[in-house]
Amino acid sequence: MSYIVKIIIEAMAYSLMYGIFISSLIIIQGPLKQIYNYPPKIMNRVFELGLVNKKEAENDSKKYKALGFTLMIGLNLIFICIINKETSFWKGFLQSYIFFNSFSFFDALILDSLWFCNTKYFVIPGTEDMKNEYHNYWFHWQWFFIGLIALIPMAIVVGILTVCFGLLR
Repeated sequence: MSYIVKIIIEAMAYSLMYGIFISSLIIIQGPLKQIYNYPPKIMNRVFELGLVNKKEAENDSKKYKALGFTLMIGLNLIFICIINKETSFWKGFLQSYIFFNSFSFFDALILDSLWFCNTKYFVIPGTEDMKNEYHNYWFHWQWFFIGLIALIPMAIVVGILTVCFGLLR
């Protein structure tokens, strides 16, 4: 199997695995615990209605994003260092950049555009009239495009960790 095909298959597996984790978290926690992922107008309405404390939502955002980034990096290292046995910075960087962005695409298309924007599960009581905000596809896709640049530092970290793990062999 060619290197490119292998990485594409692994990127799809990575996206599916991390997508299952994120979906499970969303289902277990419910929409209000995920309010920090909602469009700003919906967030503001939820805060105004007193359904969620703004400070608590900010703390949840930091906590769950730190957990998410840690798991993303860890899952990358499993694929790159353990499965692929890579030891070079550039292979670690490139593969993780592809994996991160494949999940970002999966997130924007499947989790956000198809699931979030099109199911009643995510509609929070008191915000039912905000259909345009719930169907704001651009809000979700902008994060994919921002990620093309914003994920470079995370890929650099994985590249460095790939070298470090390589030195331990």
